[in-house]
Amino acid sequence: MPKSMTGFSRIEMDSPEGKLFAEARSLNSRYLEISLKLPKSAYPLEQRLREAAKGQLKRGRLDVTIRWERANEFGTPTINENAVRWYVELAQRLKAEYDLEGALTVENVMGLKDILVYEENNLPEEHLFAVFEQLLARLNEDRIREGKLIDEDLRGRIGLIGVLVAEIEKQWPLAVKKHEEHLKEKVLQAACGGIDESRLLQELALYMERVDIAEEIVRLKGHLDYFGQALTSPDEMGRKLDFIIQEMVRETNTIASKSNDLYINERAIQIKVEIEKMREQVQNVE
Repeated sequence: MPKSMTGFSRIEMDSPEGKLFAEARSLNSRYLEISLKLPKSAYPLEQRLREAAKGQLKRGRLDVTIRWERANEFGTPTINENAVRWYVELAQRLKAEYDLEGALTVENVMGLKDILVYEENNLPEEHLFAVFEQLLARLNEDRIREGKLIDEDLRGRIGLIGVLVAEIEKQWPLAVKKHEEHLKEKVLQAACGGIDESRLLQELALYMERVDIAEEIVRLKGHLDYFGQALTSPDEMGRKLDFIIQEMVRETNTIASKSNDLYINERAIQIKVEIEKMREQVQNVE
């Protein structure tokens, strides 16, 4: 089943430490490209997150944004005990050396510089990885859902092309017979004019060989079957499908160039239109 390279997911998670916002968006790309926008405290974990993403995606551009809002805007206040100890020792020394009076109170200490320090409520590591895993899982669900729609569309177009190929295959003997009769008339007319009949017959045979599309029809039908089989693969299939489409285009162009039958050429044009629509869909398959 094909998986689309486009998808979207979003998660919000509340915790005592704060609120986490995460968003993932994937687009089509020839290779796997990963862009992560993380909170500053999560920078050391970026490589691990990238490896986790590589385990879920094979191709496409992945953009992930994770934003962390702390429960306390200023962080959690704590006492800088070293600073308190230093201020107390300094006050005692000043009193002893300069014979000063007075007491150092809590109010005095709390107003001194660097007594209170604020530790940021950093994004907990377990929260980050849990959300990232859920984000990728939901993104993949969206990509699989989109892939099912692509699969239905491609299979419908394969069926339509198969019908058109069958019509060409049925028309081809009639077109050959018509060509033969037309060329025989030319040969008889030329023979009456004294032209070497054996040479004309030889040229007739060469001409019929050049316009024979039987092999192209067989190969095009084979490509259609192979394309359908590839759609059932559990592995990455985007590049394979694109290659098969190139071969289908090649055979269809050859059929159109060889045949001078209007009925066949009209159907060859319809096939090329359908193949082009398939190509657009395949560009979005992982």
